[in-house]
Amino acid sequence: MKNLFKLFIAAAVVSAFAITWSANLQASGKHPVVATNNDLKGPNSISIFKFNGTILTGPGTGPTGGKGIGGGFPGLNRMAFGGTSAVLCVFVSDAGGSSDIAAFKTVNKVITKVGNYTDPQGSGKTQGIGLVVDSTYLLAAYTASKNIGAWQIQSDCTLTLLANFNTPFAIAGMRVTPNGKTLIVGYGSGVKKVDSFSLATTGLTEHGPYPATSGASGVDITKDSAYAIFGDTTKSKTEVEIYPIHADGTLGKRKHFGGKGSLGGGIGSSNVWLSVDEKFLFVSNTFSKQVTSLGFTQKPLGLSYINITSVRNPSQIASVAQVGTLFATGNGQYIVLAEDGSPNSFVAVLKINADGSTTEISGSPFSNGQGRGLQSFLVGPARPF
Repeated sequence: MKNLFKLFIAAAVVSAFAITWSANLQASGKHPVVATNNDLKGPNSISIFKFNGTILTGPGTGPTGGKGIGGGFPGLNRMAFGGTSAVLCVFVSDAGGSSDIAAFKTVNKVITKVGNYTDPQGSGKTQGIGLVVDSTYLLAAYTASKNIGAWQIQSDCTLTLLANFNTPFAIAGMRVTPNGKTLIVGYGSGVKKVDSFSLATTGLTEHGPYPATSGASGVDITKDSAYAIFGDTTKSKTEVEIYPIHADGTLGKRKHFGGKGSLGGGIGSSNVWLSVDEKFLFVSNTFSKQVTSLGFTQKPLGLSYINITSVRNPSQIASVAQVGTLFATGNGQYIVLAEDGSPNSFVAVLKINADGSTTEISGSPFSNGQGRGLQSFLVGPARPF
């Protein structure tokens, strides 16, 4: 999917039902783009920024057609790509009163909205609706109804609901392995469980749940699909849990890191993200409003503390959420951070230094001009795994 975002942002002509985005918001290797699900309480919107080499410009903003909840689980991604290079699909969840998924398609640089789709059994009103795509299927994690809705992505980006799968707890974070075989989920604070599901055209096969030390939430997965890395949403210092992923989709014995300051003093670890070269792991410290940089090694499996960066506007934000790299090469060059704030939310950009430490760039953070709720975003061109 990494090349599809380029087509999506290149679109300049928008139907009356879609979002009006400026024609100069064109993603490329030199000028990546950040799109945010603002998850506003009430009528929801998404915004698009362009990185011009020194700052984020924009944003262009428009409605999704549904209603958000103004926050929720910080480790739960609320946007996903689907489709092909000819027809790109973008899906955005609206977890509020509508509890729907907004679908957009791009054909010949024209963006149109194809609809808002609801699952009669699915509600995300408590903590949000998480989205992931695997091939031609969209999986939606509904936190209030505690189920996964499996949708078929049609060639025109419309959605057809295929089935529902109950989960033992509300999903607080999820990701599909790069090889497309396994869905990995965390059940968040207070539950102390994670899970894995084998993916097939016949449906989902659950293998867990498995015990976790703390509130395993946001998850990232190594490029070779060998390890699931969870950030823990707790009020303790940075905690990370890593599980081997077996070929049959089951999870092996976890290895726990941090919790008492060995990974720095950041509080809450709801989101984690590997650098493009997999040398570093970046942790979003939800409650202390910081980003922790860790050294990552797979053989032997280990984490080491590098540094912690406090965001510039702590008085204007309630928490930080998703973290991700901005470029698709090297170590990613910069990281992006979602900041849930009031009266506006923000996107922060931090430079990744050679040793993996981070420094917030001049002008950051960048306001989306929208209210409370920002938790997640998409970046294009995307990381290759």
